[in-house]
Amino acid sequence: MKNENQTFKDLLFKAGFMNFGKLKRKEVCEFLHITERTLDRWISKNNACPRAIHMLENKICGSVSLNKKWDGFFICRDGYLWTPRGLRLEPEYLDKIDFLQRSNQLNQNNAEDLMKELEHIDRLKEESQLIKVIGTELINLSDKLESKKAISEIQKRTGRRSISPSLSVVNR
Repeated sequence: MKNENQTFKDLLFKAGFMNFGKLKRKEVCEFLHITERTLDRWISKNNACPRAIHMLENKICGSVSLNKKWDGFFICRDGYLWTPRGLRLEPEYLDKIDFLQRSNQLNQNNAEDLMKELEHIDRLKEESQLIKVIGTELINLSDKLESKKAISEIQKRTGRRSISPSLSVVNR
């Protein structure tokens, strides 16, 4: 214990485990991960293990966790989370951050889906252009076939083999 005149019971009181002089035994045991028998021994001998003392001191000063990643973070009596750089965060703000992250993820997924749809539309445009070219070629071929049929019909009616020097039809 930092203050040698301080008893283990004093630490329990400062950590908030005493209610009108009555010890909240189950809460202490759950918090320290010990049995009631161990708690009784530590109180009667005023000799708790260093881990338990450290945990209680952290709870008293508002430390968030014993994990090294949380060094310098603490929760004040007003319920704000303070960062090592002095930033004060309210619980509602942290809740909003979670909401915003989830919302952002949803928007990213929607954007990815829209990008896929746009790529699909671009492919459809390319295929549409190809179909248009093929259609034009088919129309031209059809026109040529109609012209050849017309020439052939004229030749049959007139009995000639050719209508003009540039247009000749071979009889089969």
